[in-house]
Amino acid sequence: MIDFNSKSLLSDRINHYIDTAQEIEDSLQPGREYLGGSRLGVECERALQYEFLKVPVDPGKHFPGRVLRIFSRGHWVEAAMVGWLRNAGFGLITEKRDGGQFGYKVDKEAGHCDGVFVSGPAEFGPWPRLWECKGIGEKYFKQLVENRLKKEYPVYYAQTQIYMRRFNLTANPALFSAVCVNTMAIYWEPVPFDSQFADSLEAKAKRIFQACAAGELLPRMYHDSDFFKCRFCSWQATCWGEK
Repeated sequence: MIDFNSKSLLSDRINHYIDTAQEIEDSLQPGREYLGGSRLGVECERALQYEFLKVPVDPGKHFPGRVLRIFSRGHWVEAAMVGWLRNAGFGLITEKRDGGQFGYKVDKEAGHCDGVFVSGPAEFGPWPRLWECKGIGEKYFKQLVENRLKKEYPVYYAQTQIYMRRFNLTANPALFSAVCVNTMAIYWEPVPFDSQFADSLEAKAKRIFQACAAGELLPRMYHDSDFFKCRFCSWQATCWGEK
């Protein structure tokens, strides 16, 4: 006889409802009408085209509920960090006067930053400085500490660079923070502005918009559909099924 009161089965049953609700809610969210500045660091420009054009992802490539919960975790980490930083004496602005998040829109590109430091202990100035924050697992946290942001998380690095330009915060290095969600250790890294790199991101966005307007597909970044980055792409079958 099946024991419906067993802890493992109870967890599976309840979590199934939670995850299904998460997946339904996610499927009902309206797609972005712009290319996110936080995504410009993605290597494959064709993948960014699919994303910008809201091409449906391949069957089976939707994010499951557990992954959606991981995404939600980042918002909790960010909210906690805001409180910790303000208690520690940092002047951190995270909202506009009307309560909205700081955002920008340039052509068909847009983005929202986590916050801007406007004051704090003198040793960490001068101000203002862009702030970006992520919550990550212990394995990836250790890799970040060892290899630093640009090498380990190029998409986050690119996000920081384009945001510094768009928000006119290029004079002082941004402050990037990562919280290890396993141990609650916090890693900080200053990110100086790289004008040439920001130029390359702007040029990438321009190529994507022009190609989309012309109905053209940009070249694939990789040359083998079995390459691991292609296997993880949400449009692998769509891309390699093109003739």
